[in-house]
Amino acid sequence: MDLTIRGYLDEDFAAVCALELENSPGDCKPEVFVRQAGVLFADTFLVMECGGEVVGYTIGALVQHRQTTGWIVRLVVAERYRRRGFGKGLVAAVVAALRERGAYEVCLSVAPGNRAARALYERHGFRETDFFPAYFGEGGDRCILRRDLTGRQDLICSD
Repeated sequence: MDLTIRGYLDEDFAAVCALELENSPGDCKPEVFVRQAGVLFADTFLVMECGGEVVGYTIGALVQHRQTTGWIVRLVVAERYRRRGFGKGLVAAVVAALRERGAYEVCLSVAPGNRAARALYERHGFRETDFFPAYFGEGGDRCILRRDLTGRQDLICSD
């Protein structure tokens, strides 16, 4: 299988929007988010290709007022490519990109019922640190997971 993880390019716009639509609520319009993410997170917006087709992507970001804290803002793998280790590659790549840019810790939010995503992140050393009901509004409960990249215990994602 010919897998490549590389930086997002403007040519990926349509494919990434299609993946986002496949994985978002019904009336979501991802075009604005994807276009702005390509500019704002150019160094940590990564796509995965399989045989030349974009099959997944991830976006990482450093917290503006705390540059040692990174977040996985988004991670998506096309439904037909799940459970093949593609998510594993994307998690490793975005964590590495955030670490290279100075992150001592990486955080993310995940739906409490998304067992597959939680298991993926836990295999990569992420642990739940908090739970927020209605984090994204009514019905948008989220668990906050954190991975320490340094062994230090004084860093937390809550800021």
